[in-house]
Amino acid sequence: MFLAMTNSEIKLSLMIFFALWTPLCLGVGFIIGNALLSLACVAGMVFVSMWLAGKRLRTLKRGKPKQYHMLALSAWLQDHGLSATVFVRESRTWDIQRWRTK
Repeated sequence: MFLAMTNSEIKLSLMIFFALWTPLCLGVGFIIGNALLSLACVAGMVFVSMWLAGKRLRTLKRGKPKQYHMLALSAWLQDHGLSATVFVRESRTWDIQRWRTK
């Protein structure tokens, strides 16, 4: 475990940060003419981003049930139409309406 993140959280954040930092650092590397240095920059930026995300996630997870943040993220994606509808999040009460006759 790295900064109280589970394996799935580590994998997801690594994929996101590599996808974010690789094009940015490679673009800067090609502009300045040193692409090899930009690959080292990618590794450093991913590590720093992982460390900051782990610290932030640790404070968000404190006092919450397991996988709460992942369910909250899935619910947010569902609310904004970015994910399939899989959660039942509406509660209603049914009444039988029995009538008494005398």
